[in-house]
Amino acid sequence: MDCLNNLNPCELVTLANIISVSLAQNLSSDELIALSGFFTILGDSLAVLSVSPNNCDKKSS
Repeated sequence: MDCLNNLNPCELVTLANIISVSLAQNLSSDELIALSGFFTILGDSLAVLSVSPNNCDKKSS
């Protein structure tokens, strides 16, 4: 993922748009809704993990 760190914000937006258009081709509206929900959850989960990456490693006593 180091290659993503080398992109400026405009390049990241362009890449995201290219990927979303590619994924959306030949999908129904219902499939697009499900896919967008999935990626929203994925992004939110990654954001939470980035704030506190060690919480998953802790064992409750």
